[in-house]
Amino acid sequence: MTINAWYGSYEMRSRYTNFLQVVVLLSGIVYIAIGVVFFISPIAFGWVFSVDINEDWLKEISRDTFLSSLYYLSRGFAALLFSVGLSMVLPLFEPLRYRGLIYFTGVIFPIMSSLLLVKNGISHDHAIITVIGIIFAIILILTAVGLVITKKDAEAGRE
Repeated sequence: MTINAWYGSYEMRSRYTNFLQVVVLLSGIVYIAIGVVFFISPIAFGWVFSVDINEDWLKEISRDTFLSSLYYLSRGFAALLFSVGLSMVLPLFEPLRYRGLIYFTGVIFPIMSSLLLVKNGISHDHAIITVIGIIFAIILILTAVGLVITKKDAEAGRE
């Protein structure tokens, strides 16, 4: 459907593309939120989910090389998650051009992480890990639905 405006005409995006864009936007917000909270401090992330963290554990981070490595690597991966969340703004402007980014950040990453987190969260009885895994699984499902329903338009070169 074409809309004439003062500056010319342009094609409106379909409802399906709009759905995909909403999913991309929501997943970007989730990635940014988790990345920021966990980057600021994994301890703050624990407090958000009411995990009791004692001061002995905090002191142990600086003394134990393995624990400090895990602590700083997790903060580094939180920065990556934050960056991926920011990159999710790109498909909002050109969903056809950045479809590959949507596949990687909305399907491949969530399937790998949700399987890992849900499986281990349930087997070790960790609610936080299970909840984050379920959130990633929801992102996976919604993104997959959005990609499937926009597949014909994408193959035709339409947004």
